[in-house]
Amino acid sequence: MKIPLTRREACLSLLGTIGSRQSLFSQAQRPAIAPGEHWSRFRGPNGSGIGSGTGYPVTFGPKHNVVWRRGVPMGKSSPVLTDSRVFLTADDGKKLLVLCVDRATGKTVWERGVTPARQEFKHPLNHAASPTATTDGSNVYAFFGDYGLVSYAADGSERWRAPLGPFSTIWGLGTSPVIVGETVVLLLDGIARSFIIGFDSGSGRKKWEVERSAFGLNHSTPIVRGNEILALGSHELVSYAADSGERNWDVKILPGGVVASPILGVDDTIISVISPAESIPPFPDKDGDGIITEADISNDPKDWQAARTLRTIGRESGDRDGKITREEWNTFWGVFQGKAAVNSTRIGAPEEESPKRQTVWSHTKGVPRASTPLIYDGIVYFVNNGGILAALNARTGEVLKVGRLEGALDDYYASPVAADGRIYFTSESGKVTVVKPGADWSVVACNDLDEPCYATPALSNGKIFVRTSSSLTCFGSIAA
Repeated sequence: MKIPLTRREACLSLLGTIGSRQSLFSQAQRPAIAPGEHWSRFRGPNGSGIGSGTGYPVTFGPKHNVVWRRGVPMGKSSPVLTDSRVFLTADDGKKLLVLCVDRATGKTVWERGVTPARQEFKHPLNHAASPTATTDGSNVYAFFGDYGLVSYAADGSERWRAPLGPFSTIWGLGTSPVIVGETVVLLLDGIARSFIIGFDSGSGRKKWEVERSAFGLNHSTPIVRGNEILALGSHELVSYAADSGERNWDVKILPGGVVASPILGVDDTIISVISPAESIPPFPDKDGDGIITEADISNDPKDWQAARTLRTIGRESGDRDGKITREEWNTFWGVFQGKAAVNSTRIGAPEEESPKRQTVWSHTKGVPRASTPLIYDGIVYFVNNGGILAALNARTGEVLKVGRLEGALDDYYASPVAADGRIYFTSESGKVTVVKPGADWSVVACNDLDEPCYATPALSNGKIFVRTSSSLTCFGSIAA
């Protein structure tokens, strides 16, 4: 799943604690997905959110169309799949866990845990098990923030671990690893330092590491195009060579924080979501001397989040002396100011010489706060917090239809997924709305899972795998 956090929400938190048309395009114009590719990473095949197979259930719930259901420790990561296994990360309060369960029955195959050396700070909406694992079809690779990256074989034996961190973030990391050939890639953006890193999938040896622009409050997961790794930043989209990390090219995008992941669009474009701060928060200088020092930071336990944020800004931005001047405060928040938008950016074909990379269109209404949009049959779908669903022409940005997901007017942190002519939208309270796609989309069903849900479902061969606050469930069409 994506970290359930936006610049607007972060600023509000800080402020509160501190003072009937058919589909427009043919099936062939969907983003390319490799034949037979598993739901092996966050949002499935190359992060597209599109599953294969047919026969997915439209109506389901705790007592309906359940193939199996099992309890799991808390986490906000999404399940990933192989032909016979489901992998999931969790945190039981003592250890960071990787669970391997049988795909057909839900029974535990193995469970492994690692003990973190330190407690990583996380925003309340984030979690120690927010990043989604990835699998090459046999082995699994799990990222646990400040702990680092760990890989297990199909039998549960540890293959290798790569310690990482600590990282300079305010709310913790949420990016997920991706596999490109024989390289496991992590995008690790922070305040004082940002970088992208590649590990050998067989040995865990670091193959390359490339610095990125600092001040990257970025929680997105990269996607892949051929040998290119496409990674969003606060002001740009960058292409890196998967074998070396070399920076191939970049294109400017609107400024702001990045929560949602990029997706491949039509006509050699990338769809991205920018979630900036709408305004700079008031300067919390209690004594009026023009500098935020320890004297201005509350020691009240209920204000710990704001205090942690202020100390991090003072320690890791500006001159890093632990104090914050008004200029440093405005510079820090100013980097992320802008207008929230869903953007289409042309990046050119891989073989194109000197492509003109530029913004194709930008849409600024009803922008999702955390979930990644979906492109299905040439239409972009996205839902904002409040349950307002928008459908746009992916080529032009033309608004086709905007409407409410009745029965699920809720916050959305999971990303939409689709398969077999249906789109599934999962809300924070556990309502899964099934939509018939098209320019005049319509709601087919609204299912209640009876548990909060932050994780994006996994779709494969007619089955829906959903991780809620305390359960992992496989839904399928079961004859009455």
